[in-house]
Amino acid sequence: LKRESGGSRSPSGSLKFFVCHLQSAALTAKRAMSLLAAAARGVARRPPAVPAMAIAKRGLGETTVGPPLGDLAGNWKLAVEFFTKSPISYKEFRQRCVSLRIFVFAGVCSGCTLSLFLDPPKSSYWVRMSPSYLVPMIRDAFFGSRPPIFLTGKVEHSTDVPDVVKQLVTTRRLAGAGSDSEDDEH
Repeated sequence: LKRESGGSRSPSGSLKFFVCHLQSAALTAKRAMSLLAAAARGVARRPPAVPAMAIAKRGLGETTVGPPLGDLAGNWKLAVEFFTKSPISYKEFRQRCVSLRIFVFAGVCSGCTLSLFLDPPKSSYWVRMSPSYLVPMIRDAFFGSRPPIFLTGKVEHSTDVPDVVKQLVTTRRLAGAGSDSEDDEH
């Protein structure tokens, strides 16, 4: 094909450009495929991962360095060292704090329990719900209950209240009662 404007372009030039571009794209694809193939081969040659090892381990510095929680003798030694020796590193200080925490917790709980046992609160709730009330509660469940604290019915008295009020208002004394005034003693 010839152009009218004087410039010429042959069909073989366009074809060469197209072929050259196609070869470049194929070469790039071949390189990409070779990287993909290499990655696939690397995965195929790797031994299968153990499920526990497949989880990534984070290095947070929280590894166990001291005695286990149940080793009271080892933890006691570190708790005593908290007060007697100065720590060299932060990890050593932290382990001493962890060991001391076991004994501080036990001491605070024991102290609170002993305090409640020796000096219980005076509230009626504590009297009814305290461990010392457990024995009477079981006894009442099997052998019947004691008489109630509060009245269950109206109480009848034999005193004539209007007459007593009349005597106190008029004479300031009850008839038949002894005298408590200081005038009668002198």
